[in-house]
Amino acid sequence: MKTVLSVPDMHCDNCVARITKAFSKESILFLPNLTDKTVLVYGDECIVQRAIDILDDLGFDATIIN
Repeated sequence: MKTVLSVPDMHCDNCVARITKAFSKESILFLPNLTDKTVLVYGDECIVQRAIDILDDLGFDATIIN
C-alpha cells in the first residue's frame, strides 16, 4: 500500500534529512518530494500512522492526501 502525505512545512534539504533520519530509525520505507512537499509512505495503516506521528514529533504537520 502507498500513501501520500502532504507536509507543507517541509521546505529545505535539512527538513528532508531530519525526516530521513527519523524514518530510517523506524525502518519506514518512504520517498520524500521536496518540490511537492509530500512524502510517499509504503506500508499499511499502522505504518502510515507511525509516519504521521514521527512527523508530528519533528514539528511537521502531515495529512493524508490519497
